[in-house]
Amino acid sequence: MSSIEQQPDIGRRGVLTGAFLTRQGRAEVSLRQNPLGPLPSWLNVSADNCDTCETQCVPACPQNVVKRHPDDHVLSGMPYLEFAAAGCTSCGNCADECPSSELLTDKPASIGKVNISYEKCLTSNSVFCISCVGKCDFGVLKLDKRRQLVSNDADCCGCGMCVHACPVNALEVQLI
Repeated sequence: MSSIEQQPDIGRRGVLTGAFLTRQGRAEVSLRQNPLGPLPSWLNVSADNCDTCETQCVPACPQNVVKRHPDDHVLSGMPYLEFAAAGCTSCGNCADECPSSELLTDKPASIGKVNISYEKCLTSNSVFCISCVGKCDFGVLKLDKRRQLVSNDADCCGCGMCVHACPVNALEVQLI
């Protein structure tokens, strides 16, 4: 670890949090302030918090992609989608279990858009891989004539099926 990384942050954030944070500490604070994944498409993003329910949306998800932000997070209790093990099938079970109708939207079809990290993507590094292409039911991800991965964002619903299929974590769903 370099001496720069070990130096405390004596800036405003370090003072206001009551601790002089290192770069690692600032990264941890940033992680607790940014969403851990996209919000479920049925959740109204202007909702202040929905931590008063008994986490009914989490066990209702048959794919096990609905998670809740931990207690030390700024979005504590709010659900998010984690695509590490599966993608969202848009079954609506999580929305049906939500007891707070004021938090619900009209269930838009799109969660977000897939973002490709070309630095990590195997096809960008001259390795033939179509793991994500085969998982996309909407034909969003394809290989071009040079066998490079390309995305048709107009057709992407952000279901995350391709994310968990990627062996090198080169894909993520970003909110639109």
